[in-house]
Amino acid sequence: MDNGLVSYKITEPMMQVFNVQEKSDWIIYNRYIQRDLELCKLLIDQDLRNTKDNNEFAFYILGLIYREEGKIKNSYWCFDRYYALNPLCVEGVKQIARSCLLLGRNDEARKMYLEAEKMSREPDTKVYYNLGLCYLNLGELDKSKEYFHRTIQLSRNQDAYEKLASIFAIENNFKNATSILISASKLFPFSTNISVDLGLLYMKQRDYDQAFNVLGNTLCQDPENPKALLTLAAEMQRNFGYDEALAKYTKAVTDLSECSETWNNIGMCFFGKHKYVAAISCLKRAIYLHPFNWIALYNLGLVHIYTRQYVSAFVFLSTSAKLNPNHAGTFMLIGLALNHMSDTRNAEKAYRKSIELNSDNPEALINLTILEINQGKIKEAEKNFHAFQEACLSCGSIDKEIIELGKQVSDAINGQPQSFDENEDEKLESDEPCYAEVE
Repeated sequence: MDNGLVSYKITEPMMQVFNVQEKSDWIIYNRYIQRDLELCKLLIDQDLRNTKDNNEFAFYILGLIYREEGKIKNSYWCFDRYYALNPLCVEGVKQIARSCLLLGRNDEARKMYLEAEKMSREPDTKVYYNLGLCYLNLGELDKSKEYFHRTIQLSRNQDAYEKLASIFAIENNFKNATSILISASKLFPFSTNISVDLGLLYMKQRDYDQAFNVLGNTLCQDPENPKALLTLAAEMQRNFGYDEALAKYTKAVTDLSECSETWNNIGMCFFGKHKYVAAISCLKRAIYLHPFNWIALYNLGLVHIYTRQYVSAFVFLSTSAKLNPNHAGTFMLIGLALNHMSDTRNAEKAYRKSIELNSDNPEALINLTILEINQGKIKEAEKNFHAFQEACLSCGSIDKEIIELGKQVSDAINGQPQSFDENEDEKLESDEPCYAEVE
């Protein structure tokens, strides 16, 4: 939404668009640039009554004021009236298109901006940029890239560079995304947004040296930059540096105290330090701030399983599964909770659902194998144990406890007596916590 600063920038082109000669128009214009908006609206209302709604300049200024106040529909109506009075002026078309874009009417905005492009005597980078936004919102990524490319070819538009890089990242074309942001960082060396986005791209490409170098330089420029702090903290957390991560989260949380993802990650830091009460408290705050955060609900269920509160774990995990029914780990933990609640029938269904979503799921496969051994289904257990062995070979790293338990299961299948009580699969609660990315 435009604010006062943006409005000052448009005063010069406004004078080029309008040949302001009427005394009343000059008074309206002066009140507007001096930010006396309430008096300006009164003057406009009086002038429109006197001219019987036949003053295009008054409608234009009133539309700008309504937009600044967040009254986008009123703003759209004013610019529409202005366009009706002066249909040959490209500025009216652009302002109607801008209002449509703010209202989420992307297809209508696209049509109006294309009309403005035809009416413009020379290339207009603002029209190109906004057309890129329209196509991006409509999901037409190729056309969006085309117009963002046009924008950066004709102007130094930082937002266009960022949007273009984000599209390449969506397409998993990290090489082009990185190239775009490197070019942007040379044009805007003091932009922390660009440097943080570049650091995130390096993280996704596992180029950690470059990532930490870029993010470190960002923190040298802006030691309190929350996005850079959170990015570094999340990476430290993934590498079990919980104390270091918590120190950076503490700095960032002052600016992001209402961010659900931040509290989720803080909670999982406490979980990694085996401080379960603090973890539960932080995760519940994350859910309070964002009730549909399936990651926080999943993590809260995981913590409750570790604290052996299986009914509570089942409730949180079931809610998480409803919000995201495609996460295999959620159903594996639901199976664990149900198994501890002696509901073996539904536990088996949950394990099978987890395996259906991810066939290379060693935790779910070994849990299902143990459940079938305890039920005397040896043939089914053998089949799932072979699948478990294949999953272990395809996975990069497996918990040593799961491998040891696999040996015990192998002995049980081969006829050596083994007992798997309810406490045995405590070792299998090794499904990794989920960390949220803060954008």
